Amino acid sequence: MATKRFMMSSNDKTDEKKGEKESKALDFKKGKKSGTAEKEQKVLAVKPKQKKTVGWIFGMIVLLLIAVSFVMAPAIQAFVGPKNADGIVFGKYGKEDIKYAYGNYFYDQVQNFGSQYKNTGDNATQTLYQIWKSAYDSTVLYTAINQLATKAGIIAADEVVNRAIINSGAYNKDGKFDVDLYQKATAESKASVEKSIRRSVPYQIVIDDIGSALSSSSEAEYVAKMASEGRTFTYVTIDPSLYPDEKASAYALQNKQLFYSMDLSIISVETEDEAKALSSAIASGEKSFEEVALSSSKDNFAANEGKVGTVYYFGLVTNFKNPEDATKLLTAKSGDVVGPLEGAGAWSIYRLDSTPLEADYASPALLSTVKGYLASSEDPIVDDYLLAFANEFVLDAKDDFAVAAESAELDVVNVGGTPYNIAQSTYLNNFSYSDPQGSLARAVTTEEIGKKLYTAELGSVLEPIKSNSSYLVVKPDEKVTDEGMGSYIQMFYNYLSGSQNQQDLSQALYTSDQFQDNFLGTFFSTILGQG
Repeated sequence: MATKRFMMSSNDKTDEKKGEKESKALDFKKGKKSGTAEKEQKVLAVKPKQKKTVGWIFGMIVLLLIAVSFVMAPAIQAFVGPKNADGIVFGKYGKEDIKYAYGNYFYDQVQNFGSQYKNTGDNATQTLYQIWKSAYDSTVLYTAINQLATKAGIIAADEVVNRAIINSGAYNKDGKFDVDLYQKATAESKASVEKSIRRSVPYQIVIDDIGSALSSSSEAEYVAKMASEGRTFTYVTIDPSLYPDEKASAYALQNKQLFYSMDLSIISVETEDEAKALSSAIASGEKSFEEVALSSSKDNFAANEGKVGTVYYFGLVTNFKNPEDATKLLTAKSGDVVGPLEGAGAWSIYRLDSTPLEADYASPALLSTVKGYLASSEDPIVDDYLLAFANEFVLDAKDDFAVAAESAELDVVNVGGTPYNIAQSTYLNNFSYSDPQGSLARAVTTEEIGKKLYTAELGSVLEPIKSNSSYLVVKPDEKVTDEGMGSYIQMFYNYLSGSQNQQDLSQALYTSDQFQDNFLGTFFSTILGQG
């Protein structure tokens, strides 16, 4: 299947300082982004029709019944069917199945997360996935930790369980445990609460022990010192928008066809036969293009009656199995229906909503598009220009960074005190918080770059740092100390360390060889019925 390409809108900009713009894409496979500003792309994904199986119906009924105290056990037999009546296995930890069954921990977690997600969004399938995935992840951790508790000989003693029931709030009135409320509760209700709490006690003991492990004072002092010491920085961004307009215009004039623009609508289906049948229905007037798009198209533009909007020819070419097919759109006129034509994983019918228009080679929008196209292509012409520009700026900035930036008409970005934190430790601040533009945060991705920033002489100007399709020129300004941050880390280090210990434990359990994860396959085949 073809790699991801994009269809750039005439409104796209290459200036990263002005924010990321969205470009339209006709594409059939997700892949890596390209472009100068990490542009978000609309993807034309061909998706098979979803079967509404008994599993899917059951899942949706769970959503509908979330407000009820529980789903009756017969519901599993009725909606999932006899094959899965004793539960659905989503994975395994050690020798223990991660199973969804009536009344078990996984079941309760589905109910709990269902209550949280029941009013989130209009996409029922996505909501269903969030509920089941969250419940599953929670159950995996619960299962693994209970196995650790069993090995350690941890049990749910009656005294501990009774105290946990009192503290649970299940029988509270006005914020306190109420004896009358407890005595009036049914035996079934009491048994349900006790069962839930008893099975969670060993798990909670392990979690509490891990989270309450104390760290040495010297460790806290060391981390606090790291968190409090940092450097401030100044930098400029040299991005594709600086490529000369006259050069961009000249390139467009030499490659006119690439920059023709047109308004398009599209219908995408999986097979040639289906595409031909739909095309015939449109041609005969049996159905309108919009009706077919809404009812039959499998791409991201279907809900908008197939309307894609304005696109450039260079963005069209890569979406066809035979690139020459793109010229059929270039030679069509407004109102023409073209196709079916084969793309990467789909057959598509196109409608021209405007006649292809030659570019205005002096317009700012076109020049920005050309720069973006060149910066994202394999042609090094823009990158070579920007690197030469950056190297020249480095020489000028060694005398006076601010004066050099003003002379080059570049905006100077000031970054507040930031500790050395390439590993993104949760104890320390990082460029994501201190860099107001974000370019430095995106560029510092390796230990090598980080060391350059924190070992270079203060006041020196570093060699250009590549960041996507741009270059940064950075100057370390001064060493600073944030006593407040140091004091905060020392004061709360045991709490922060405990939370980190719990996260580390969770990560270790999820990545263990003991864990067999079959969630996605089971969810799609059993719950959504797409297997």
